[in-house]
Amino acid sequence: MIEQLMVKDYILFDYALIDFNTGLSVITGETGAGKSLLIDAISYLCGDRISSNIIRNGKEKCILQIVFSRPCQSICDQLEEDGFEIEDLIIVQRTIHKNGKSTVKLNRMNTTLSYIRSLMHQLMDIHSQMDTYQLMDEEVQLNLLDQYAKCTELKEKVKETYRIYNKDKKEYEKAKNETFSDDELDYITSCINEIQEMNIAENELETLQNQIKQANSFQKNIDDYNHAIYLLDCENGIIEKVYELNRILSKNSIFNQNVESEYFQLDALNEDLKHQRDQYQNEQFDIDALQEREYQIRKCFRKYGGSYSSMKNLYDSYMKKVDLILHRQDVFEKLEKKMSQSKKNYNLYADKLHHQRLSVIPSLCEKVEAHCKDLMLENARFKIDLNKKCDSSNGYDQVQFMVSMNPGQPFSLLKKSASGGELSRLMLALKVVFQADSTIETILFDEIDTGVSGKVAYAMGNKMHTLSKRYQVLCITHLASVACWADRHYRVYKETKEENTTTFIEELNKEQSIEELAVMATGNKDRQAIESARELKKRAHHG
Repeated sequence: MIEQLMVKDYILFDYALIDFNTGLSVITGETGAGKSLLIDAISYLCGDRISSNIIRNGKEKCILQIVFSRPCQSICDQLEEDGFEIEDLIIVQRTIHKNGKSTVKLNRMNTTLSYIRSLMHQLMDIHSQMDTYQLMDEEVQLNLLDQYAKCTELKEKVKETYRIYNKDKKEYEKAKNETFSDDELDYITSCINEIQEMNIAENELETLQNQIKQANSFQKNIDDYNHAIYLLDCENGIIEKVYELNRILSKNSIFNQNVESEYFQLDALNEDLKHQRDQYQNEQFDIDALQEREYQIRKCFRKYGGSYSSMKNLYDSYMKKVDLILHRQDVFEKLEKKMSQSKKNYNLYADKLHHQRLSVIPSLCEKVEAHCKDLMLENARFKIDLNKKCDSSNGYDQVQFMVSMNPGQPFSLLKKSASGGELSRLMLALKVVFQADSTIETILFDEIDTGVSGKVAYAMGNKMHTLSKRYQVLCITHLASVACWADRHYRVYKETKEENTTTFIEELNKEQSIEELAVMATGNKDRQAIESARELKKRAHHG
């Protein structure tokens, strides 16, 4: 869960440090005070891209930081496997500089926004009005159903078998629609013959280049061998002089040493150098032949794709075309059989996916309807239709959420049946159901109570408070009947001094919270408004 949020030099904030806890935390404040800025800051720390300047006027950089308590063991294991040190906390910090550069760190180590997005998706869920309206999208509905049905592994199987089937199908259709003239066959055949005659090995060009390099240095090496041998073995050379020196030293007793061993060593060196030179000369390369072969290989590569692998791929495709032309019916039958088998494999897993989705729908609808009743949608009925559509990487199901909001009203598509307030409540009911088995520990609701009021808003606050017994819940709201359910209440406000506007956030104590509820409900905090707010708070927490 979120332990702490810090912003520094962020738009209207000089500095703010907010400590959070378990339960339901509510953030309120007048319109324009800056509540949405905090949601945006959390979104940026979850990896969202920054589309405009968020650095406070006159400052060089902005720092955003969020601290999470230690998550579940599977996430910790993944983080440690990826090289991050995990103790009791996870700290994500994002720094944005005036020159446009930015950095993001996870536990003081640099990382990427894509990695942060992947991590945060497992830690928290941010839900706004826009997300509510996205619920009308059939792809979103499909993903929610699959999340509830725990279809992750099965969907990967469907995706992979569909990829293979789709490839086989395209290959069959391409072969079926291809036609070739005699001229094309002659050209393809000549290309095949040319590639075969060249008989190029996979790494032959690299080997040739090394041999050419050795051949170019051959003459210099031979010259060095000959020069060394000449210095040792020529008339009056090193060996002859050492021999004479040894003779002088040996015949006169005044010398107590000789160079006989050195003489034999030099003589052995001379023989060894001659042997190496002769071997080297026997292994010399025909540089003209090597360069000609290199030229022909490069010419062939240029003609057939630029590299050995490109030439090989082109050669294989030419061979398939020739096979298709000469053995057209046989090739069709092979491709059709291959496509038919991959379609059977796809159908096997697509059927399993369909039945797994189908199996959870009754319990899912029952749970959603139960939560709808808690949210004063007593007559709401909810069902999910699975209609067969064309094959895809997600299977062949078309998922449609259907609702009936009033007695006697037939089921119809969600986007055609629910008003804004009804949709908000339905989304909250779905959120409670779909999050039941996820790793997420924090849910943030950003003014999803728009379009509701009175008893309905009170019921939504109650549902969020119930949800907060399992998750940490943060809620941005403008309604007292929602805010009264808060375990912790924060107020965002702004002050202007000398044409400089600053936004602040403070945690309210019990009496301050009641005063804020009074202002939210009536616009003032006279005695009657305060008493009404106190009664609302008491009823929410004590019944």
